[in-house]
Amino acid sequence: MLEERRPEPAAVTSADLTARPTASAYRDPVTWATAACVFGAYVTLSLYRLWQRTPSSWDLGIYTEYVKQFANLRAPIVDVRGAGFNLLGDHFQVIVALIAPFFRVFPSVDTLLVAQALLTAVSVFPVTTAATSLLGRGAGRTIGFAFGFSWGLQQMIDFDFHEIAFAVPLLAFSLSALVRGRTRAAVLWAMPLVFVKEDQGFTVAAIGLLMALAGQRRFRMGRSSVSGGLFLTAWGLGWSLLAITVIIPHFNSAHHYIYWNLGGVVGGSGSSFSATGLVTQTLHSWPVKLETVVMLVLPTAFIALGSPVALIVLPSLALRFLATNAFYWQTNWHYNATAMPILFIAAAEVMARWRGVERTAGEAAVAGPGELWTSTRIAAARYGAAMMAAITVALAFQFPINDIWHASTYQMSPHVAADNAAIAQVPDGATVQTTLGLLAPLAARTDTFWIGNPNNPATQYIVFDGLESGYSPPPSDVPEFIKELYPKTNYVQIFVDDQVYVFRRALALPRAPGIPPGS
Repeated sequence: MLEERRPEPAAVTSADLTARPTASAYRDPVTWATAACVFGAYVTLSLYRLWQRTPSSWDLGIYTEYVKQFANLRAPIVDVRGAGFNLLGDHFQVIVALIAPFFRVFPSVDTLLVAQALLTAVSVFPVTTAATSLLGRGAGRTIGFAFGFSWGLQQMIDFDFHEIAFAVPLLAFSLSALVRGRTRAAVLWAMPLVFVKEDQGFTVAAIGLLMALAGQRRFRMGRSSVSGGLFLTAWGLGWSLLAITVIIPHFNSAHHYIYWNLGGVVGGSGSSFSATGLVTQTLHSWPVKLETVVMLVLPTAFIALGSPVALIVLPSLALRFLATNAFYWQTNWHYNATAMPILFIAAAEVMARWRGVERTAGEAAVAGPGELWTSTRIAAARYGAAMMAAITVALAFQFPINDIWHASTYQMSPHVAADNAAIAQVPDGATVQTTLGLLAPLAARTDTFWIGNPNNPATQYIVFDGLESGYSPPPSDVPEFIKELYPKTNYVQIFVDDQVYVFRRALALPRAPGIPPGS
C-alpha cells in the first residue's frame, strides 16, 4: 500500500489531498469574484477593440460568418475566407457551432467575443478547484487568480476570436479531474476536445497516455484509469487522423489538407523526409522557440516542470515548432492559451507532493546536493502560489491587460463614426466587399467578402476604408481604384466621410449619348 511506504504517517501527498472537498471553489465568493474580474476585463478589452475597428486579422470576420451560417441552418460557407469557401475544409472546428443558438438571439459579432471571455472566465473554476483540493483554499484562490490573468489567455483575447477558446475550459475541467483521481470526469471532459480543432486529438491522446501509465500510481485513480486512458488515446488519435485525412479534404475544394505545406520535411511542401532534416527544422530559430518555452513555464515559477501533467503540453508545442511558419513559434497570437490550464494544474499537482517533503525535511537536512534540492522544493511548496501571483502581476505590464488602465482603450475617434455610418448604408443580406477593419460587423448581417481576396464576384456593395485599407501604398484615389478593380462593373459612390467610401453596383453601365438601346 502507498501509505505503508511513507516516511511518516503525517506526510502529505497529492493523493491524500484529493480527499479534500472539491465543491468549495464553486461556492467560494473569492473564486467567483476572480472569474467575474477575468470576464469583465477580457470582454471589455475585446469589445472596445472591435468598436474601435482595429482587429488583428480577418479571423473575427471569418468566425462571425461561420457562426451566422450555422445559426441560419446553412452550410458553413465563409466568403470572407474565399468565395464559396467551406470552412470545414480549413479546420475541423465544429464545436464553434455551439455559439449559433445565442447568435440567433443576439445576431452580432459581440456575441462571439462575449462567449470567448465567458469561456475563459469559466476555466478559472476547475483550475481553482484542483489547486484548492490539493493545496488548500488560500493557495487555490491565488493560483486561480494567476491562471485567470496569465499572459497566454491575455494573448488569446487580444487577437480577436478563435476556436481554441473552447479548449481552455475543457482542458481545465479534464485535468482538474485527473489530478483529483476522477477517471470518468477526466475522460468525459477530454473527449469533446477533438471537435475544437483537428490537432487537439494529439493532446487528448497525451492525456490518455498519462492516465494509462501513471493514473493509478500518481493520481490515485482506480483500475479504470488504464482502460480510460487507452480509450482516450485511441479516441484522440483516431479523430485527428480522420479529420486531417478524410473530413477536411472532403470539404476542401482542392481535396487536401492545406496545412501539410507548413510541415516542411514532414509535410507536403516538397521537401524529402530525413532524420537530419527533422532535427534541423525543429532547431531552426531555436532562440525564439526557447524564449517561448521559458515564457510558458515562467507564470508557474517553473514549478510545473516537476509534474508529469506538464508533458500534456508537448504534442501541441511539437506541432508548432515543427511548422515552417514563424507565427507558430512566438508568444504572440492565441497559440499559447491551451498551455495555461495544463501548466497551472501541473504546478498545483507537484506542489502538493512537495509539501510532503517539508514534513520529512529533518531526515534530508544533511550536507550534500540533496539538501539544496529539498530546500528548493519546500520553498516552492510553501510560496509557489504567491510567486505565481507576483509573476502574473509583473507580466501584466507587458501584456494586453495593461491596456485596461489606459484612457486610449476607451476613446472613439471620429473615423470610427465614419466607419459606422458607412456600414449602415449596406442593407441586411446584401453582398459586400470591404476592408479588414469592417469585415466582422458586416459579416454578422451580410454576405461579406474581403476585398484583398482574388476572384471575388462583383458584389452589390463595396465599403472601403481609405485610411485603413491594408494596401501598401494606400490608394490615393479610391473611386478610381475601384474602377480599376472592377472595370466591367459600374459602381456608383453613395457615401464618403473621412475617406471611408461606400459604392453600390449599378444595374448596367450607362450608355453614351445618342446610342439607342440595344446598340
